[in-house]
Amino acid sequence: MKMLGKWTLFLIFFLYGSLAFADKISLTPQTAVEYALNNNISLKQEKITLGSKERDKKYSWNGVSPSASLSATYSSVLPSKENSRDTISAGARISANLTPSLYAQVKNAALAYEQQEINYESAKSTISLSVFKNYYEILYEKENLSLCEKNLETKKKQYKSNLEKFNRGMLNQVDVLSAQINYQNTELTFETQKINLESNIAIFKQTLGIPQDQEIEFSGNFNGLFNFKKISGESIQMNSPSVALLEKQLESARNSLLLNRFKIYGPSLTASYNYSTTYIADGFEKSSNGGSLSIGASIPLDGFMPWSSSSQLINSSKDNIESIELKLEDEKESIRIKSESLVKKINQCVDNLKVRKDSIKLAETNYDMTLKAYNYGTRDLLTLQAAQDSLLSSKVNLIAEANTMVVSICELENICGMVPGTLLGENK
Repeated sequence: MKMLGKWTLFLIFFLYGSLAFADKISLTPQTAVEYALNNNISLKQEKITLGSKERDKKYSWNGVSPSASLSATYSSVLPSKENSRDTISAGARISANLTPSLYAQVKNAALAYEQQEINYESAKSTISLSVFKNYYEILYEKENLSLCEKNLETKKKQYKSNLEKFNRGMLNQVDVLSAQINYQNTELTFETQKINLESNIAIFKQTLGIPQDQEIEFSGNFNGLFNFKKISGESIQMNSPSVALLEKQLESARNSLLLNRFKIYGPSLTASYNYSTTYIADGFEKSSNGGSLSIGASIPLDGFMPWSSSSQLINSSKDNIESIELKLEDEKESIRIKSESLVKKINQCVDNLKVRKDSIKLAETNYDMTLKAYNYGTRDLLTLQAAQDSLLSSKVNLIAEANTMVVSICELENICGMVPGTLLGENK
Protein backbone atom coordinates (compact mmCIF):
# COMPACT_ATOMS: atom_id res chain seq x y z
CA MET A 1 0.00 0.00 0.00
CA LYS A 2 2.87 2.38 0.82
CA MET A 3 4.47 1.68 -2.55
CA LEU A 4 1.11 2.32 -4.27
CA GLY A 5 0.80 5.66 -2.45
CA LYS A 6 4.32 6.69 -3.50
CA TRP A 7 3.62 5.84 -7.14
CA THR A 8 0.33 7.76 -6.99
CA LEU A 9 2.09 10.88 -5.66
CA PHE A 10 4.79 10.49 -8.30
CA LEU A 11 2.20 10.31 -11.09
CA ILE A 12 0.33 13.35 -9.72
CA PHE A 13 3.51 15.46 -9.63
CA PHE A 14 4.56 14.18 -13.05
CA LEU A 15 1.20 15.00 -14.66
CA TYR A 16 1.09 18.41 -12.98
CA GLY A 17 4.55 19.22 -14.23
CA SER A 18 3.70 18.01 -17.73
CA LEU A 19 0.58 20.18 -17.84
CA ALA A 20 2.50 23.19 -16.56
CA PHE A 21 5.14 22.68 -19.23
CA ALA A 22 2.49 22.21 -21.93
CA ASP A 23 0.81 25.49 -20.97
CA LYS A 24 4.02 27.44 -21.53
CA ILE A 25 4.04 29.34 -24.82
CA SER A 26 7.28 29.18 -26.79
CA LEU A 27 7.78 32.28 -28.94
CA THR A 28 9.99 32.87 -31.94
CA PRO A 29 10.02 36.35 -33.53
CA GLN A 30 7.61 35.11 -36.22
CA THR A 31 5.12 33.46 -33.83
CA ALA A 32 5.24 36.56 -31.61
CA VAL A 33 4.22 38.68 -34.60
CA GLU A 34 1.37 36.25 -35.36
CA TYR A 35 0.07 36.56 -31.79
CA ALA A 36 0.17 40.36 -32.02
CA LEU A 37 -1.58 40.50 -35.39
CA ASN A 38 -4.37 38.24 -34.10
CA ASN A 39 -4.83 39.75 -30.63
CA ASN A 40 -3.57 43.34 -30.52
CA ILE A 41 -6.32 45.76 -29.43
CA SER A 42 -5.28 48.75 -31.54
CA LEU A 43 -5.12 46.54 -34.63
CA LYS A 44 -8.63 45.26 -33.96
CA GLN A 45 -9.82 48.89 -33.79
CA GLU A 46 -8.19 49.60 -37.15
CA LYS A 47 -9.99 46.56 -38.57
CA ILE A 48 -13.34 47.91 -37.34
CA THR A 49 -12.63 51.21 -39.12
CA LEU A 50 -11.72 49.27 -42.27
CA GLY A 51 -15.07 47.45 -42.13
CA SER A 52 -16.89 50.78 -41.81
CA LYS A 53 -15.11 52.17 -44.88
CA GLU A 54 -15.93 49.00 -46.79
CA ARG A 55 -19.65 49.48 -46.06
CA ASP A 56 -19.42 53.11 -47.22
CA LYS A 57 -17.83 51.95 -50.45
CA LYS A 58 -20.39 49.19 -50.98
CA TYR A 59 -23.39 51.53 -50.68
CA SER A 60 -21.85 54.75 -52.01
CA TRP A 61 -24.25 54.63 -55.00
CA ASN A 62 -27.21 55.25 -52.68
CA GLY A 63 -27.21 58.94 -53.70
CA VAL A 64 -29.14 57.95 -56.83
CA SER A 65 -31.47 55.64 -54.95
CA PRO A 66 -35.06 56.99 -55.00
CA SER A 67 -36.77 57.86 -51.75
CA ALA A 68 -40.33 56.71 -51.09
CA SER A 69 -42.96 57.51 -48.46
CA LEU A 70 -46.53 56.57 -47.58
CA SER A 71 -49.10 58.72 -45.74
CA ALA A 72 -52.59 58.29 -44.31
CA THR A 73 -55.05 60.84 -42.87
CA TYR A 74 -58.40 60.57 -41.09
CA SER A 75 -60.45 63.81 -41.16
CA SER A 76 -63.57 64.65 -39.19
CA VAL A 77 -65.50 67.95 -38.80
CA LEU A 78 -66.06 69.00 -35.18
CA PRO A 79 -68.67 69.75 -34.08
CA SER A 80 -70.53 67.57 -36.52
CA LYS A 81 -72.71 69.40 -39.03
CA GLU A 82 -75.43 68.30 -41.38
CA ASN A 83 -74.09 66.77 -44.59
CA SER A 84 -70.55 66.65 -43.16
CA ARG A 85 -68.77 63.38 -43.64
CA ASP A 86 -65.61 61.89 -42.20
CA THR A 87 -62.98 61.09 -44.78
CA ILE A 88 -59.93 58.82 -45.01
CA SER A 89 -57.06 59.80 -47.28
CA ALA A 90 -54.03 57.79 -48.34
CA GLY A 91 -51.06 58.83 -50.42
CA ALA A 92 -47.71 57.74 -51.76
CA ARG A 93 -44.68 59.69 -52.94
CA ILE A 94 -41.54 58.67 -54.76
CA SER A 95 -38.72 61.02 -55.71
CA ALA A 96 -35.21 60.86 -57.14
CA ASN A 97 -32.34 63.28 -57.43
CA LEU A 98 -29.60 62.96 -60.04
CA THR A 99 -26.40 65.03 -59.99
CA PRO A 100 -23.09 64.70 -61.91
CA SER A 101 -21.24 64.61 -58.55
CA LEU A 102 -22.51 61.06 -57.96
CA TYR A 103 -19.58 59.58 -59.90
CA ALA A 104 -17.08 61.48 -57.80
CA GLN A 105 -18.88 60.51 -54.57
CA VAL A 106 -18.70 56.82 -55.47
CA LYS A 107 -15.02 57.12 -56.35
CA ASN A 108 -14.36 59.10 -53.17
CA ALA A 109 -15.81 56.28 -51.07
CA ALA A 110 -13.67 53.74 -52.95
CA LEU A 111 -10.53 55.84 -52.38
CA ALA A 112 -11.37 56.25 -48.68
CA TYR A 113 -11.60 52.47 -48.39
CA GLU A 114 -8.31 51.96 -50.23
CA GLN A 115 -6.67 54.57 -48.02
CA GLN A 116 -7.93 52.79 -44.92
CA GLU A 117 -6.60 49.52 -46.33
CA ILE A 118 -3.15 51.12 -46.48
CA ASN A 119 -3.61 52.45 -42.94
CA TYR A 120 -4.53 48.97 -41.76
CA GLU A 121 -1.54 47.37 -43.46
CA SER A 122 0.66 50.16 -42.09
CA ALA A 123 -0.68 49.50 -38.60
CA LYS A 124 0.15 45.80 -39.03
CA SER A 125 3.67 46.72 -40.14
CA THR A 126 4.08 49.05 -37.16
CA ILE A 127 2.93 46.34 -34.75
CA SER A 128 5.22 43.79 -36.41
CA LEU A 129 8.17 46.19 -36.22
CA SER A 130 7.49 46.88 -32.55
CA VAL A 131 7.19 43.17 -31.75
CA PHE A 132 10.41 42.29 -33.58
CA LYS A 133 12.38 45.09 -31.92
CA ASN A 134 10.99 44.36 -28.46
CA TYR A 135 11.55 40.62 -28.89
CA TYR A 136 15.24 41.07 -29.59
CA GLU A 137 15.50 43.79 -26.95
CA ILE A 138 14.20 41.32 -24.38
CA LEU A 139 16.62 38.69 -25.70
CA TYR A 140 19.41 41.22 -25.22
CA GLU A 141 18.24 41.98 -21.69
CA LYS A 142 18.00 38.27 -20.86
CA GLU A 143 21.53 37.64 -22.18
CA ASN A 144 22.80 40.69 -20.34
CA LEU A 145 21.10 39.54 -17.14
CA SER A 146 22.64 36.08 -17.54
CA LEU A 147 26.11 37.59 -17.95
CA CYS A 148 25.47 39.85 -14.97
CA GLU A 149 24.40 36.83 -12.90
CA LYS A 150 27.60 34.98 -13.81
CA ASN A 151 29.59 38.09 -12.98
CA LEU A 152 27.76 38.31 -9.66
CA GLU A 153 28.71 34.72 -8.83
CA THR A 154 32.34 35.45 -9.70
CA LYS A 155 32.33 38.61 -7.56
CA LYS A 156 30.79 36.63 -4.70
CA LYS A 157 33.44 33.92 -4.97
CA GLN A 158 36.20 36.53 -5.05
CA TYR A 159 34.79 38.22 -1.97
CA LYS A 160 34.52 34.94 -0.04
CA SER A 161 38.00 33.90 -1.18
CA ASN A 162 39.50 37.23 -0.09
CA LEU A 163 37.66 37.04 3.21
CA GLU A 164 39.10 33.58 3.89
CA LYS A 165 42.61 34.79 2.97
CA PHE A 166 42.17 37.78 5.28
CA ASN A 167 41.05 35.55 8.12
CA ARG A 168 44.20 33.47 7.59
CA GLY A 169 46.33 36.61 7.57
CA MET A 170 47.25 36.23 3.90
CA LEU A 171 45.49 39.40 2.61
CA ASN A 172 44.98 42.92 3.88
CA GLN A 173 41.54 44.29 4.76
CA VAL A 174 41.52 46.84 1.93
CA ASP A 175 41.30 44.06 -0.69
CA VAL A 176 38.47 42.42 1.27
CA LEU A 177 36.48 45.67 1.44
CA SER A 178 37.11 46.35 -2.24
CA ALA A 179 35.84 42.87 -3.20
CA GLN A 180 32.80 43.32 -0.94
CA ILE A 181 31.89 46.67 -2.50
CA ASN A 182 32.22 45.25 -6.01
CA TYR A 183 30.06 42.29 -5.07
CA GLN A 184 27.31 44.46 -3.54
CA ASN A 185 27.29 46.90 -6.46
CA THR A 186 27.02 44.04 -8.94
CA GLU A 187 24.15 42.59 -6.89
CA LEU A 188 22.27 45.91 -7.08
CA THR A 189 22.85 46.07 -10.84
CA PHE A 190 21.55 42.52 -11.22
CA GLU A 191 18.34 43.25 -9.29
CA THR A 192 17.71 46.43 -11.30
CA GLN A 193 18.16 44.61 -14.60
CA LYS A 194 15.89 41.81 -13.41
CA ILE A 195 13.07 44.24 -12.57
CA ASN A 196 13.44 46.02 -15.92
CA LEU A 197 13.29 42.70 -17.75
CA GLU A 198 10.13 41.62 -15.93
CA SER A 199 8.49 44.97 -16.71
CA ASN A 200 9.38 44.77 -20.41
CA ILE A 201 8.06 41.21 -20.64
CA ALA A 202 4.75 42.37 -19.12
CA ILE A 203 4.47 45.14 -21.73
CA PHE A 204 5.39 42.64 -24.45
CA LYS A 205 2.59 40.30 -23.33
CA GLN A 206 0.13 43.18 -23.48
CA THR A 207 1.22 44.01 -27.04
CA LEU A 208 0.71 40.38 -28.07
CA GLY A 209 -2.63 40.11 -26.27
CA ILE A 210 -1.34 37.36 -23.99
CA PRO A 211 -2.65 37.23 -20.38
CA GLN A 212 -0.14 38.37 -17.78
CA ASP A 213 -0.37 35.08 -15.86
CA GLN A 214 0.54 33.10 -18.98
CA GLU A 215 4.11 31.82 -18.89
CA ILE A 216 6.15 32.38 -22.05
CA GLU A 217 9.65 31.53 -23.19
CA PHE A 218 11.80 33.10 -25.89
CA SER A 219 13.23 30.44 -28.18
CA GLY A 220 15.11 32.88 -30.44
CA ASN A 221 18.76 33.91 -30.11
CA PHE A 222 21.41 36.14 -31.64
CA ASN A 223 23.56 33.31 -33.02
CA GLY A 224 22.31 33.68 -36.59
CA LEU A 225 23.21 37.38 -36.60
CA PHE A 226 26.89 36.78 -35.91
CA ASN A 227 27.32 35.43 -39.47
CA PHE A 228 25.10 38.03 -41.15
CA LYS A 229 26.51 39.20 -44.49
CA LYS A 230 26.61 42.74 -45.80
CA ILE A 231 23.68 43.92 -47.90
CA SER A 232 23.39 46.22 -50.90
CA GLY A 233 20.83 49.00 -51.06
CA GLU A 234 20.47 48.50 -54.83
CA SER A 235 19.04 45.01 -54.34
CA ILE A 236 16.27 46.24 -52.03
CA GLN A 237 12.91 47.00 -53.62
CA MET A 238 11.26 50.11 -52.25
CA ASN A 239 7.54 49.80 -51.50
CA SER A 240 7.18 52.26 -48.67
CA PRO A 241 3.75 52.27 -46.95
CA SER A 242 4.09 55.97 -46.11
CA VAL A 243 4.70 56.82 -49.78
CA ALA A 244 1.76 54.62 -50.84
CA LEU A 245 -0.48 56.38 -48.32
CA LEU A 246 0.50 59.84 -49.58
CA GLU A 247 -0.06 58.74 -53.19
CA LYS A 248 -3.54 57.56 -52.26
CA GLN A 249 -4.18 60.82 -50.38
CA LEU A 250 -3.13 62.74 -53.48
CA GLU A 251 -5.51 60.72 -55.64
CA SER A 252 -8.27 61.34 -53.10
CA ALA A 253 -7.53 65.09 -53.03
CA ARG A 254 -7.76 65.29 -56.84
CA ASN A 255 -11.06 63.43 -56.75
CA SER A 256 -12.32 65.81 -54.04
CA LEU A 257 -11.53 68.73 -56.36
CA LEU A 258 -13.55 67.02 -59.10
CA LEU A 259 -16.39 66.41 -56.63
CA ASN A 260 -16.46 70.08 -55.59
CA ARG A 261 -16.48 71.20 -59.21
CA PHE A 262 -19.43 68.92 -59.97
CA LYS A 263 -21.30 70.28 -56.94
CA ILE A 264 -20.56 73.93 -57.75
CA TYR A 265 -20.91 73.95 -61.54
CA GLY A 266 -22.94 70.86 -62.36
CA PRO A 267 -26.72 70.89 -62.89
CA SER A 268 -29.01 68.70 -60.84
CA LEU A 269 -32.21 66.97 -61.89
CA THR A 270 -35.11 66.12 -59.62
CA ALA A 271 -38.19 64.06 -60.32
CA SER A 272 -41.10 63.12 -58.08
CA TYR A 273 -44.49 61.48 -58.37
CA ASN A 274 -47.32 61.90 -55.86
CA TYR A 275 -50.50 59.85 -55.73
CA SER A 276 -53.40 60.27 -53.29
CA THR A 277 -56.91 58.89 -52.87
CA THR A 278 -59.73 59.87 -50.53
CA TYR A 279 -62.64 57.76 -49.21
CA ILE A 280 -65.74 58.71 -47.29
CA ALA A 281 -65.60 56.88 -44.00
CA ASP A 282 -69.33 56.11 -43.98
CA GLY A 283 -69.67 53.34 -46.53
CA PHE A 284 -66.02 53.66 -47.62
CA GLU A 285 -67.12 55.38 -50.87
CA LYS A 286 -64.31 56.75 -53.03
CA SER A 287 -64.43 60.52 -53.14
CA SER A 288 -61.40 61.45 -55.22
CA ASN A 289 -58.08 60.11 -56.42
CA GLY A 290 -55.24 61.22 -58.68
CA GLY A 291 -51.52 61.70 -59.04
CA SER A 292 -49.03 64.33 -60.11
CA LEU A 293 -45.59 64.18 -61.71
CA SER A 294 -43.01 66.92 -61.38
CA ILE A 295 -39.58 67.26 -62.99
CA GLY A 296 -37.11 70.00 -62.24
CA ALA A 297 -33.61 71.12 -63.03
CA SER A 298 -31.29 73.63 -61.39
CA ILE A 299 -27.87 75.10 -62.18
CA PRO A 300 -25.84 76.77 -59.39
CA LEU A 301 -24.20 80.10 -60.30
CA ASP A 302 -22.13 80.81 -57.18
CA GLY A 303 -19.07 79.15 -58.70
CA PHE A 304 -18.86 81.80 -61.40
CA MET A 305 -18.35 84.52 -58.81
CA PRO A 306 -14.64 84.69 -57.80
CA TRP A 307 -15.46 86.06 -54.34
CA SER A 308 -18.03 83.41 -53.47
CA SER A 309 -17.47 80.69 -50.88
CA SER A 310 -17.86 78.10 -53.64
CA SER A 311 -14.92 79.58 -55.57
CA GLN A 312 -12.84 79.65 -52.40
CA LEU A 313 -13.63 75.98 -51.83
CA ILE A 314 -12.19 75.18 -55.27
CA ASN A 315 -9.06 77.18 -54.50
CA SER A 316 -8.63 75.40 -51.16
CA SER A 317 -8.89 72.03 -52.91
CA LYS A 318 -6.14 73.05 -55.35
CA ASP A 319 -3.92 74.22 -52.48
CA ASN A 320 -4.44 70.88 -50.72
CA ILE A 321 -3.31 69.01 -53.85
CA GLU A 322 -0.13 71.09 -54.11
CA SER A 323 0.61 70.56 -50.41
CA ILE A 324 0.27 66.77 -50.68
CA GLU A 325 2.46 66.74 -53.81
CA LEU A 326 5.22 68.51 -51.88
CA LYS A 327 4.83 66.09 -48.96
CA LEU A 328 5.04 63.14 -51.34
CA GLU A 329 8.29 64.32 -52.92
CA ASP A 330 9.78 65.07 -49.51
CA GLU A 331 8.74 61.66 -48.17
CA LYS A 332 10.31 59.86 -51.13
CA GLU A 333 13.59 61.70 -50.53
CA SER A 334 13.44 61.02 -46.79
CA ILE A 335 12.85 57.31 -47.37
CA ARG A 336 15.79 57.17 -49.79
CA ILE A 337 18.13 58.92 -47.35
CA LYS A 338 16.98 56.86 -44.37
CA SER A 339 17.25 53.55 -46.23
CA GLU A 340 20.79 54.37 -47.37
CA SER A 341 21.71 55.33 -43.83
CA LEU A 342 20.29 52.09 -42.43
CA VAL A 343 22.13 49.99 -45.02
CA LYS A 344 25.40 51.67 -44.02
CA LYS A 345 24.60 51.16 -40.35
CA ILE A 346 23.82 47.47 -40.87
CA ASN A 347 27.03 46.88 -42.83
CA GLN A 348 29.00 48.71 -40.14
CA CYS A 349 27.46 46.42 -37.52
CA VAL A 350 28.56 43.41 -39.59
CA ASP A 351 32.16 44.65 -39.41
CA ASN A 352 31.81 45.56 -35.75
CA LEU A 353 30.56 42.09 -34.85
CA LYS A 354 33.74 40.53 -36.19
CA VAL A 355 35.83 42.91 -34.10
CA ARG A 356 33.64 42.28 -31.04
CA LYS A 357 34.11 38.50 -31.33
CA ASP A 358 37.89 38.93 -31.57
CA SER A 359 37.79 41.27 -28.57
CA ILE A 360 36.12 38.58 -26.47
CA LYS A 361 38.90 36.10 -27.28
CA LEU A 362 41.54 38.67 -26.30
CA ALA A 363 39.65 39.59 -23.13
CA GLU A 364 39.33 35.91 -22.15
CA THR A 365 43.07 35.38 -22.66
CA ASN A 366 43.84 38.51 -20.67
CA TYR A 367 41.56 37.45 -17.82
CA ASP A 368 43.02 33.93 -17.63
CA MET A 369 46.57 35.29 -17.55
CA THR A 370 45.68 37.93 -14.95
CA LEU A 371 43.90 35.36 -12.76
CA LYS A 372 46.98 33.12 -12.77
CA ALA A 373 49.20 36.09 -11.96
CA TYR A 374 46.84 37.12 -9.14
CA ASN A 375 46.94 33.63 -7.66
CA TYR A 376 50.76 33.78 -7.74
CA GLY A 377 50.64 37.18 -6.07
CA THR A 378 52.16 39.15 -8.97
CA ARG A 379 48.93 41.08 -9.74
CA ASP A 380 46.68 42.92 -7.29
CA LEU A 381 42.91 42.60 -6.92
CA LEU A 382 42.11 45.78 -8.84
CA THR A 383 43.99 44.50 -11.89
CA LEU A 384 42.04 41.24 -11.74
CA GLN A 385 38.74 43.10 -11.38
CA ALA A 386 39.62 45.32 -14.34
CA ALA A 387 40.36 42.22 -16.47
CA GLN A 388 37.08 40.64 -15.41
CA ASP A 389 35.11 43.81 -16.13
CA SER A 390 36.79 44.04 -19.53
CA LEU A 391 35.71 40.49 -20.36
CA LEU A 392 32.12 41.13 -19.25
CA SER A 393 32.04 44.38 -21.21
CA SER A 394 33.27 42.60 -24.35
CA LYS A 395 30.48 40.01 -24.11
CA VAL A 396 27.82 42.63 -23.45
CA ASN A 397 29.10 44.76 -26.35
CA LEU A 398 28.81 41.80 -28.72
CA ILE A 399 25.16 41.24 -27.83
CA ALA A 400 24.42 44.97 -27.88
CA GLU A 401 25.96 45.23 -31.36
CA ALA A 402 23.82 42.32 -32.57
CA ASN A 403 20.73 43.96 -31.08
CA THR A 404 21.59 47.28 -32.76
CA MET A 405 21.91 45.50 -36.09
CA VAL A 406 18.63 43.61 -35.83
CA VAL A 407 16.79 46.82 -34.90
CA SER A 408 18.27 48.55 -37.97
CA ILE A 409 17.28 45.58 -40.15
CA CYS A 410 13.70 45.72 -38.84
CA GLU A 411 13.49 49.47 -39.48
CA LEU A 412 14.82 49.03 -43.02
CA GLU A 413 12.26 46.30 -43.72
CA ASN A 414 9.50 48.51 -42.35
CA ILE A 415 10.23 51.62 -44.45
CA CYS A 416 10.73 49.47 -47.56
CA GLY A 417 7.39 47.67 -47.06
CA MET A 418 8.94 44.23 -46.49
CA VAL A 419 7.52 41.46 -44.36
CA PRO A 420 9.36 41.48 -40.99
CA GLY A 421 12.21 38.98 -40.99
CA THR A 422 12.65 38.99 -44.79
CA LEU A 423 16.26 40.18 -44.79
CA LEU A 424 17.15 37.90 -41.89
CA GLY A 425 15.73 34.91 -43.77
CA GLU A 426 17.34 35.78 -47.11
CA ASN A 427 20.75 36.34 -45.52
CA LYS A 428 21.09 32.83 -44.11
